[in-house]
Parts: sequence; structure tokens; C-alpha cells
Amino acid sequence: MTRTDILLELLAASGVRGASTPIVGTTRLQKLLFLVEREEGVQVTEGVDFDFTPYKFGPVSKEIYDDLTKLENLDYISSEPVSEPTSVERDEFGFSFEGLMGDEESTESFEEKRYKITNKGKDWLANRHLSSPEVEKIRKVKGKYGSLSLSDLLHHVYTRYPDMTTASEIKERVLGVS
Repeated sequence: MTRTDILLELLAASGVRGASTPIVGTTRLQKLLFLVEREEGVQVTEGVDFDFTPYKFGPVSKEIYDDLTKLENLDYISSEPVSEPTSVERDEFGFSFEGLMGDEESTESFEEKRYKITNKGKDWLANRHLSSPEVEKIRKVKGKYGSLSLSDLLHHVYTRYPDMTTASEIKERVLGVS
């Protein structure tokens, strides 16, 4: 399985609302891919691994940004700006981009995106004939964690994998400690 396979399978997986539920936000996408690897043991077997390391908002794989750009250029995924917060995002308690970044960044320079797989991406996956157990593990992660609020998802990752929070700038807020 390649990084592309895993990423596309995650986007193709059903969520609580039905088939191919989009994933809103790169942070959420990063954490779901991290959980696919850590909790379900799905590993890249072809090519370079995701290589998650501790960063400002917990575990991050810088390779994902390149993958997203490549997959969008190939028309395997699409992304669109999220102009209005979803009900899930409205439920976040203080985990807005502005709140996370403080005065350092302007929110005008930030554009949150909703990622979804395209028909071309679905066709590509269908032709890959991937291992059913691995695909089921990816679907399990999206089903279990995909509908959590970002704050709940971060809390789960932070409490379960403290080794990935060593560089976090929001650790105290996520864990509710002062």
C-alpha cells in the first residue's frame, strides 16, 4: 500500500452521514491518517512512509501536504474552501485557527479546506485491488473518529500518544490543564 492508497481510501470511506464523506481540515486529515497507522497498524509497504513527528498541533507528516497537492493536480481529490463553519466546527471550544495562531498569523492568509475523493480517484482505487483487511482498518478509523469534533479528536490523540505532543503549542488547551 502506498501513501496515496491510504489517503484515497480514507477519503473514500463512509462516515456517519454516508458514502465518501469529505474530511474538513488538514489538521483533522493528519490526525486521522496518524490513527490509521498507530491504532490500526496500516503501514506504507510501497514507497516512503508518512513519518509522523511531533509538531505545533500534535503529530504531523509533512509528506501529506505534497501528497494532497499531487492528488489534486491528478484530479483524484478535490478541495474547496470552507467559508462557513460546519456544526461540528461551531462546537469546537476555542480551536479556531485564529485562537490557535494568536496574533502571529492573519486569518486572511488561512483557508480551511474540505477534501473529497473524485470519481477519477475512486476509479484509480478500484483498479488497485487493495487488501480488504487493510481497507477495512482505514474505514474503521474514519467511522470511529471521523465525526468527532476537532477538539475531541485532538484530545484523543494527545492523551493516547503523549510522545507526539512534545512540540505542541496547544497541549494545555487540548488537555484542559493550566
